[in-house]
Amino acid sequence: MVSALIFVLIAGVVTVAATLVIRLGALGPAAAPPIAAERLVLPAGEMIVAMGQGGGRVLIATRDAEGVERLRAFDAASGAQSSITLIERE
Repeated sequence: MVSALIFVLIAGVVTVAATLVIRLGALGPAAAPPIAAERLVLPAGEMIVAMGQGGGRVLIATRDAEGVERLRAFDAASGAQSSITLIERE
């Protein structure tokens, strides 16, 4: 009886460990699709602070010489700028 319970306990621990390894292994970084646009044009004097991609868009956070930060959204296929959002820090 005790041997059967030990076997069930070990099988349960192995199952939980295998499930964690499989699930956490699948959470690795997803490869972003390539940007099809040949160029993304930024205004002169703006420095890129951060960049991200998703949903067919490329998002670039920029800072100009006066310290004003903006979030610029570009279409990943054409490279056309679709929106600008000012970033204000408190």
